[in-house]
Amino acid sequence: MSNLENLTDKIIEEAKSQAGSMIKEAEAYRDEIVRKKTHEAEEIKVKMLEKAAFESNLLKERIVSNAEVKKRNELLNGKQIIINRVFEEAKSKLNHLPQDEYIGYLKDILSTLNLKGTEKLVVKEEYKEAISSLGLGYEIADETAKSGFQIVDEKISLNYDFNDMVDFYRDELVKDVADSLFRE
Repeated sequence: MSNLENLTDKIIEEAKSQAGSMIKEAEAYRDEIVRKKTHEAEEIKVKMLEKAAFESNLLKERIVSNAEVKKRNELLNGKQIIINRVFEEAKSKLNHLPQDEYIGYLKDILSTLNLKGTEKLVVKEEYKEAISSLGLGYEIADETAKSGFQIVDEKISLNYDFNDMVDFYRDELVKDVADSLFRE
């Protein structure tokens, strides 16, 4: 039996040796997996930090860009308000021209036109009498103009209403007005 015991002891020793070897291999395998996974986690961490920094910079740039656009839009809006006031002020001043300037403008326009003489003048109420006394050769209409004047005939009407003229020429004048107001 001693052979049997020796054989059994030998088998047990071999099994222990193989078990120890297998445990060492398993531990080495485990250590290698832990090392690889730790390395992968570090790489993921670095990528996540890079992505977070990139997204942070992108967000910062967007915020700055949006703030600049908002600032520019507010500046343009302010400039537009001022330009609108200038045109409204121009209308107001034209609507309140002194009588001599109003009559001078009317005469200047009439002198540049080739009219038949049958036309009627539609003028501001407060200037009807003064214009009528000038003897311009045109009948003064019963209607009145709120601003400027009109020259009307049976088929035509020439509109020299100051408000309409300012509105008509506004698109052409707005750049010059803006350049004059906002020289930078």
